[in-house]
Amino acid sequence: MDDAKRWSQHIVMILILTIVGCQKPAAPEGTTAGLIGNDDDNLGELWNQTLSVLRKFDFEPDRQDRVRGIITAMPATSMQWHEPWRQDVADGYGLLHSSMHTTQRKAEVRFVRNDRWSVEVQIDVYRLSRPETQITSASSTLHGFSEHLPTLEGQSSRSGKSGAHWVYLGRDGAMEQRLLRRILARALPPA
Repeated sequence: MDDAKRWSQHIVMILILTIVGCQKPAAPEGTTAGLIGNDDDNLGELWNQTLSVLRKFDFEPDRQDRVRGIITAMPATSMQWHEPWRQDVADGYGLLHSSMHTTQRKAEVRFVRNDRWSVEVQIDVYRLSRPETQITSASSTLHGFSEHLPTLEGQSSRSGKSGAHWVYLGRDGAMEQRLLRRILARALPPA
C-alpha cells in the first residue's frame, strides 16, 4: 500500500508541476533593455557578436541597419518538444504552445544611444491560423495539409486564397531576457 500511495503522490506532484510550469507568463510591460557602456569603438565587434548570438538562437538575421542601430531577424518557426537542440523558446508555456500550434518568433535588436549605449531586445510571437479542410474519407487524410482539399465552407484553396494568416500573440518576455543576457555576456568584459 505504501508503494501505491507514493506513486499517487508522485503523479499528483508531476501534474501540479506541469500545470504550474505551463501557465502563460505575464507579458513584458516595458522595453527589455540593458546598458552596455560608452565605448563607441567596441560597437562594431558587439554588432558582430549580436549576429552570432541571434544565429545561435535560430534567428537568422534579415535586415541590418547600422546607421539606426537595428537588426531584425527572419521569422523562425519555433521549436517543438522533439527538438531539444533548438533554443528559440525559453519557457514551458512557450514550448507547449509551439508544440501544439505552428508558431513563429521574430527577433529585433536595437542599439540606442542616450547618455550611454544600451541594447533593446524584442521577440514577437505569431500563430498560424488557417481554415479547416474537409476530410471526408480515410484517403483524404493524406492530403489534409495540402491545397487539394476544400475548406469546411467549400472554398478551394488552390486559387491562392487559402485564408492562412499569422495571428499576433504578443511578446515573449522570457526569450527576450534570455537573448539579452547572452548579448550582454558578450558585450561586458568578465570581471
